[in-house]
Amino acid sequence: MKRLFASLLTLSALSLTSACGDDDNTPNNPNPPPTDTTESVSANITQDTTWKAGVTYTLKNYIFVESGTLTIEPGTRILGDQGSALIITRNAKIHAVGTAQAPIVFTSSRPEGSREPGNWGGVVLLGKGRINVAGGENTVEGFFASGNNPLTQYGGGANPDDAHDCGKLNYARIEFAGFELSEDNELNGLTVAGCGSDTDLDYIQVHMGADDGVEFFGGSANLKHAVVTQTDDDSLDYDLGYNGKIQFFIAQQNAVVGNFGIEASGNKNDNAATPRSAPEIWNATFIGSGRPAGTSPAQSGMVFNTGAGGKLNNVIVAHFADLAVDVSGTASAALWNAATPELYLRNTFFWNNRGDTVSIPAAPNPTVDAGGNITNPDVSNFNEPERVLASALNNRVVDPQLTDATHLTAPNFMPVAGSPALNPDSAATPPAGFDTSARFVGAVGTTNWLAGWTAFPQD
Repeated sequence: MKRLFASLLTLSALSLTSACGDDDNTPNNPNPPPTDTTESVSANITQDTTWKAGVTYTLKNYIFVESGTLTIEPGTRILGDQGSALIITRNAKIHAVGTAQAPIVFTSSRPEGSREPGNWGGVVLLGKGRINVAGGENTVEGFFASGNNPLTQYGGGANPDDAHDCGKLNYARIEFAGFELSEDNELNGLTVAGCGSDTDLDYIQVHMGADDGVEFFGGSANLKHAVVTQTDDDSLDYDLGYNGKIQFFIAQQNAVVGNFGIEASGNKNDNAATPRSAPEIWNATFIGSGRPAGTSPAQSGMVFNTGAGGKLNNVIVAHFADLAVDVSGTASAALWNAATPELYLRNTFFWNNRGDTVSIPAAPNPTVDAGGNITNPDVSNFNEPERVLASALNNRVVDPQLTDATHLTAPNFMPVAGSPALNPDSAATPPAGFDTSARFVGAVGTTNWLAGWTAFPQD
């Protein structure tokens, strides 16, 4: 159930600079009150610019950072009007580093009590990394037809930079963002397109988004300590050759909206395109709404299609109304079946998906509707219960015993004392490049890294 706001959007004029304030006051709680000093931002940014703590900035339209670095101080509030978004282009960077005591908050400009998903567009990072489309460049989703406008292009072309640095986004919340212009043309809470491995994304919450929470379009940016709550569509979406590293990721859906915990795609026009979409993911928790099976819209834990893979370890998938895992189509199934697989789940707990506490549901091949019409001609014959629960993978159907993971306004994703998720024999040790101490199943162990900086407002 996505919201459509195309009629209310306009592209911003390509102007020169943006205003900034001088107040150095820093808020000290996860829900800082509005400040007395406000600045409207309606012009593009073309030089190094700092948005100061103690000033509330309101985005009036699409704001493109064309060049230079946009620095956002800890505790700064950025409000988005209808039809606005913040876009960091390929020739610019963001340096938005909050703290647990003073997170940076991007939210709706509407008053509390009247905010809802889709009030504004969200945050977009564009880079010069590798993507698996012809020519190595593409136009990011979420904009009206813009031809070869360099401000909406991403990818490194013939000479991609796998380490391209789009900047830093740490201890930041993005609320009530995202919208859909048309099918497959959407802005998400956080869009990361063609960013490289030097990009720093850590401690990020996307809450109440009208489309996906976080979507990666190619590139190799890494993500840590991220929580996506109650979005209208997928919590984590990746495609076009994304191959970064993700650790400590939480997804929570509510009963009214929400599609998949993960939707993983390759190149829909060329399922064999390389690099494959095959990130490595450790310590993740995906929580459905617990809604009865067969209700609309469908809610599934994770779907891999059109040649997408993923290497998932130490994961929890629980309370989804429909499927836990769906390996859809021959191209993705081949990645699971390969001698060196690029698609697998290991050391994973499944629980109460379609009400099943014994096994996991099998995805039908092909899928048909109530009238007998084929809606997904999947001929892969991939049997999820048989393949995913193979003993060598150490996957289990077991209650992870999380404290209160389905609560919408005050969730707690920590395992209770004695939970099997905390048993190191249930998990594997993450390799170099990850936090190697996280030998537990799920995104949270005995330390609640969400404390102090996250929030779960309903309006």
